Amino acid sequence: MKYFNILLILLTLIALNSCSSFSWNEFFSGGGNAEKRNEKLMKDFEVDEDLAAKFEVKQVPVPPAPVRPTSKAVQEALNMPGQLISKPKRQTIKPKPSKKPLVKESKKTEAKKAKVKEEEQVATSPYPEDFPKRLIDFDKDSAKFWDDFEPVVNIGETTVLNITYLGVNTGKVTLTTKPHGLVGEDAVYHFNARVKTSSYYSYLYEVDDYCDSLVRQVDFLPRKFSLIQRESNHNIDDLQLFDLEKLQTISLYKKVSKKKTRKKKKIKPIPKYFQDPLSILHFLRGLPLEKAASYRIPLTNQGEVDEFFVKTGRTDKIKTEIGEKDAFVLEIETKAKGKTIKGGSMTFWFSADKNRVFLKFEAEIKIGSVQGEIEKYSL
Repeated sequence: MKYFNILLILLTLIALNSCSSFSWNEFFSGGGNAEKRNEKLMKDFEVDEDLAAKFEVKQVPVPPAPVRPTSKAVQEALNMPGQLISKPKRQTIKPKPSKKPLVKESKKTEAKKAKVKEEEQVATSPYPEDFPKRLIDFDKDSAKFWDDFEPVVNIGETTVLNITYLGVNTGKVTLTTKPHGLVGEDAVYHFNARVKTSSYYSYLYEVDDYCDSLVRQVDFLPRKFSLIQRESNHNIDDLQLFDLEKLQTISLYKKVSKKKTRKKKKIKPIPKYFQDPLSILHFLRGLPLEKAASYRIPLTNQGEVDEFFVKTGRTDKIKTEIGEKDAFVLEIETKAKGKTIKGGSMTFWFSADKNRVFLKFEAEIKIGSVQGEIEKYSL
């Protein structure tokens, strides 16, 4: 029998075998020291000191106030990290009427001007040379709605979901918002998730996984993502560093099993607008869910950029362990199909209040479906 790492099914559609014993004390007290493990992983890959310092995580004594720039400010901030930019006043300048009669230009002249314009655009493009057109197209779509997003971030918030597969309780996922910090010079939000299985499967498989996402406050773009998997037959350390100036990700992946150790390093381009496998959940809750709309959201994971197609606007009333709740319903499709996902189809429920609590999810897999429902919530 297989149990699936629900966090990754939800957010990256990567299916994992898993099972283990469970207790509340272990569930909330574990986690190891992710930052120390990340430092060790960077040493294993011989990451130079300058790059390591660029992504060093620091705590701040007083959490900085979140800033929501305008759409234009977001675009400028993407080119000037760490700076907060106010919206400039729009000025309307009426063009002077031309005194010269209009003369129709020849096709040759039009082609020449078009070529000059294209060369000027290339020269002033914010993208590196030979940057993938697919990622530029993502940015054009994302720029239309990114400023509609308003972050929902509550320090200390903890959400626990009970996971069932084929009607059997298989484990729990906890989502926590930790105190804000710094990555390099950027103020960031810190989101954490942990997946741990129930005692029912302890004799089959053992798993205890941790995930951290550090997201820049000024524009809600990920700066650092790490996944630590400790399971019966292997250990995995996955660290992803997002260089928003160079528009590239440095992915460091190490898997240790009884038979061998496998290491992979990737440096790949990323779009200006994107989310990582954990931040995507917090990005969704900050969209205007009351409006009927469709979104295509780029998700970057281990150097690859996949697409999340999200439909909003539907509401529902559901009974939960924390009471009856009005909820926003999100229908999600993705092309990033894992080994066990059937069509990449998921449904999320968020509370229809200011906290947008993650209440419930359903995900289709090849054999049946996986559900998760909220069991505990604290703020």
